[in-house]
Amino acid sequence: MSVIGFQQYMEQLKQLGADLDDSAQRVLSQMNAKAMAETIKQTPVGKYPKGSGKVGGTLRKGWINGGTHKVGNGHESKYHNSVYYSLYVNNGHRIVSKKGETTGWVDGIRMLEYGQNSAQESAQSIFNKEIQRVKKKGGW
Repeated sequence: MSVIGFQQYMEQLKQLGADLDDSAQRVLSQMNAKAMAETIKQTPVGKYPKGSGKVGGTLRKGWINGGTHKVGNGHESKYHNSVYYSLYVNNGHRIVSKKGETTGWVDGIRMLEYGQNSAQESAQSIFNKEIQRVKKKGGW
């Protein structure tokens, strides 16, 4: 969804007499939930041999919803992962030998990008549902 599309959406809501702050909060919360769900789905889970005592899934369980908040004239919605190595899994990292030499590179999974793309793809339908909700509430 482009900025122009978002402005058209806001104009439609203004014409319907909607509370723009409430609508923006609702839309961003839904987009945040969609992005976080897809990000969690794309987050890899470690596989360990039986009897090793290790359990995978720490990275996947580490996602935390930061919520949606009004910031200045706009709104902000975010989520993050509290596991220290999540950045390396997402973006990739170098492989270092015992001597400290770089011996290779591991590509990142890009799970955050999958989540962002998922939210952008669903933005139009989320906006349309909000417009329908406002119309129904206003008796249109």
